[in-house]
Amino acid sequence: MLHFRIVAPQASAEQVLDLFCGHESVCNVIHLPGAARRPHGDVILADVAREDASVLISDLRELDIPRTGSIAIEEIDTEISEVARRAEKAAVGAVADAVVWEEIEARTSETAELSWSFIAFMVLAMLIGACGIFLNTPILIIGAMVVGPEFGPIAGFCVAVVQRRRNLAGRSFLALAAGFPAGIVAVLVCTLVFRATGVTPDSFTKSDHTLSNVISTPVFF
Repeated sequence: MLHFRIVAPQASAEQVLDLFCGHESVCNVIHLPGAARRPHGDVILADVAREDASVLISDLRELDIPRTGSIAIEEIDTEISEVARRAEKAAVGAVADAVVWEEIEARTSETAELSWSFIAFMVLAMLIGACGIFLNTPILIIGAMVVGPEFGPIAGFCVAVVQRRRNLAGRSFLALAAGFPAGIVAVLVCTLVFRATGVTPDSFTKSDHTLSNVISTPVFF
């Protein structure tokens, strides 16, 4: 279940209440007239089955609630209620398959921004990965995967394609387009410095580095 907190002008509050009370997958509807101060309006609380969350959000957008008020959504970890159980059963589909696109969009947007910390972690991840290839150590390769922040922009770009959001797609692509070249250049410079200072040998043979060989020449599997 998801908990909705709606702030709506008094003129729209009754429509929101009718919307929530008209859905069998909604329960625990609470109306607090005039409780909100910024923005001014009524506060409406409700618990909604995850399967119908996006449908209700779409209906709230049609009522212009995001512009005149606000919509806040929170995850309910535990709810002991027979009414809530019936509301979940009334929703169409399975909970495991329910996707709340607004929730995914909010999460991916936070990690799709190009920033100095993103560049720093990309450079650090690639340096760790380069050391893992040179030392032929899977632990460092896995460590580079853990440190690397590229999953956020990749996920953001995918969500942007599905939702057709050019702004999010552009920000995600910019982060990837800047982060990867920065990491590659940093690794190249460090490699040249290491060779010049004798930290690493001048030669690099594939026979002594089977892990890097697997990474650079992937097979069908």
